Amino acid sequence: MRQGMKSLLTTTKIGLFDQGGLEEIFRHARNLVVTTIIVAAGIHAIDNASSMSALGVFDFRVVGYFVGVIGIVLFCLNLADGLYRLSKVRGHLFFQIATVVIYLLVTVRVAQLIVALRTT
Repeated sequence: MRQGMKSLLTTTKIGLFDQGGLEEIFRHARNLVVTTIIVAAGIHAIDNASSMSALGVFDFRVVGYFVGVIGIVLFCLNLADGLYRLSKVRGHLFFQIATVVIYLLVTVRVAQLIVALRTT
């Protein structure tokens, strides 16, 4: 049992530090934050369209929906990239499903945080 735990720790260390796994995690987290900010900007434009004005922009609601959709598409592309990279790693299907669930939960929390910061 002790040898199995040592092997798991060694495998995890190699995957995270030697094979760039930690860099991938931070890259996806950064992309997640950026896409969430883009969606929040779209929502802000939709909610405050009547009080906003800019030269050459006729309807901020339309712009807000467009920006929001772009943010959602970028989020989905980031998720698909993560799933693709995760599928190349040898592992159980449970690990991949758990990773997606954690990713979605973190996404919701980051979106809530950004919206809360935006309203203060």
